Amino acid sequence: MAQPSGHLIIQNYDRIVLVSIAKDRLLDPPVITAISTELMSLLDRHAKPSIVLDMAQVAYLSSAMVGKIIALYKGVAAAKGRMAIAGVRADLMPLFKITQIDKLIRFYPDAQQVIMEYKRKPL
Repeated sequence: MAQPSGHLIIQNYDRIVLVSIAKDRLLDPPVITAISTELMSLLDRHAKPSIVLDMAQVAYLSSAMVGKIIALYKGVAAAKGRMAIAGVRADLMPLFKITQIDKLIRFYPDAQQVIMEYKRKPL
């Protein structure tokens, strides 16, 4: 089901929430704010969330968006949930490594791999 802003596509698989970012450029502050608001609202709707953030379509990413991803991770951790990021392009991975997010959040080549793992080991 697409969300009102059209920036995210959110699908539920049992208790797993797959969030696909439907924009290729996450650089503009209004877009980042809208996406962040939508992501954080997931925490209100799901107790102990299992969130998979699919970034396969993202080609450009600002450091402000990285900060929003960290905020989402902290919210998920506080709710005793789990979060993974899937589909990050190779040229964007250095941004996650420099900020050491790759030490906090598990990265996967594609979202289906995470969903299968989360289904095998539910919270």
